[in-house]
Amino acid sequence: MIFRTTSFLRRTSLLLTMIAVLPILTACSPTPEDQPEVGFVTGIVVLDGEPVTGAVVDFAPASGRPSSGITDKEGRYELAYNPTTKGAKIGKHTVRISTQRYIENPDGSTSEQTEIIPEKYNDQSTLTVEVKPGENDFPFSLDKE
Repeated sequence: MIFRTTSFLRRTSLLLTMIAVLPILTACSPTPEDQPEVGFVTGIVVLDGEPVTGAVVDFAPASGRPSSGITDKEGRYELAYNPTTKGAKIGKHTVRISTQRYIENPDGSTSEQTEIIPEKYNDQSTLTVEVKPGENDFPFSLDKE
């Protein structure tokens, strides 16, 4: 009888501990309110017909977190909403594209990559898109004029 009582107390204690810890764990995990629905976003950036390498592409919604990506050697990008979620928030976005950024060199030093994209596509951007659920492909054909 003592063995059964001890076993019962252990199980009850474990159950009560789990009940007490569960609200704390769920409070720390992401909820649907913390992360809105996102659409997967890819595209290509070309300037005067040539792919742009190393450009930062930012999609900024009217409210909430922006998404960003960097173009590869072929000018292709893929947006990330956060480190674990690819895409951008559903809805309208202002798009800013810029090549000006600091790059870490193999020796640990940093160098500045100069801006080759006109202001009308970055600081003064008039580019807008609407991200929809599912897959979205937004190519940008820019010109220097």
